[in-house]
Amino acid sequence: MEKMRNLFVAVAIAAVMVPLAAQADNSPGWYVGAGGMPVFQSEADSSVADVTNVIKYDTGWGISGSGGYMWGNGFRTEAEIAYRRAGVDEVTGTNAGPVNDGHMSNLSLMGNVLYDLETGTMFTPYAGVGIGLGIPMAGDIRTVNGQTLDDTRPTFAYQAIGGVSAALDDNWSLTADYRYFRTLEEKYETNLNDHATTDNASHNVMVGLRYKFAKPKPAAPAAAPAPMLQAPQAAQPVVPPVPQSYMVFFDFDKSELTPEAKRIIATAAEDFKNGKYIRIVVTGHTDTVGTVQYNQKLSERRAASVKKEFVRLGIPAKEIKTVGMGKSGLLVPTADGVREAQNRRAEIVFNRQ
Repeated sequence: MEKMRNLFVAVAIAAVMVPLAAQADNSPGWYVGAGGMPVFQSEADSSVADVTNVIKYDTGWGISGSGGYMWGNGFRTEAEIAYRRAGVDEVTGTNAGPVNDGHMSNLSLMGNVLYDLETGTMFTPYAGVGIGLGIPMAGDIRTVNGQTLDDTRPTFAYQAIGGVSAALDDNWSLTADYRYFRTLEEKYETNLNDHATTDNASHNVMVGLRYKFAKPKPAAPAAAPAPMLQAPQAAQPVVPPVPQSYMVFFDFDKSELTPEAKRIIATAAEDFKNGKYIRIVVTGHTDTVGTVQYNQKLSERRAASVKKEFVRLGIPAKEIKTVGMGKSGLLVPTADGVREAQNRRAEIVFNRQ
């Protein structure tokens, strides 16, 4: 426990020293990661010929490498390969001698599904589960009912994961998590051609780095053509202005109105009442982070929030139409998966007919 506490303190100090300006980026994209971990192999019951011994292990070590894809909606999937190893401390029980030779090693090939809880800061808590192939290797574990285990048994493996990442910049993140790893109980062959039914599980604290591959930046928009000079024209009669319009903006992945948005809507409501308009059209938009389906629903919620505020200010609901455009109709063209504040908006247009 003392070793685990010291490790957590070291991770916390490292996280505090990271520049706080960095913000986690959970937009869609590929990533790779690697890490190291102390391995706390659980005590294992090992039964041979109706005699059960307990194998106790020293603190071990492990390494891991992974690669996966962030889907832009909080979920990510990855493939992971890991190796863990812990030496035997002692074997207790019937026919168990003082010998503490041997080790338990685990090579695993796992498929993990994780969910990142976005906080709008550099820190992103996450949790997940994994299943796959475990290859536990009992290496020369002696005096288990007077016998020695030295065998490899591929089997089903699973794990539970919980941790937090800290964004160092747009690409690199520091990760720290707890992992409970376990394989099915297996029968290992002994030196006397007998079989020992043995548990295999471990608690792990992994610290690592993750690199997310950057998306190509969108091409700069073409420069607007220079205006053409025109000859002076005779004065034209005054024409009523085109339908009056306003624009309000939203925080990332939010549909709640900001104080500034409420101020603009209040002004628009007064102008609507005084301008003899008969109809308001509110169109919600999003940026390009996330799926088409999710952003369509988000744009509709944004338009509905604006309508609700107009109704609160005395505008009849029947005079307000709402439309959701999702991540189409961008104000600022970007590639998919790019956060752009000016695209997170609702446009308000007044009509006289």
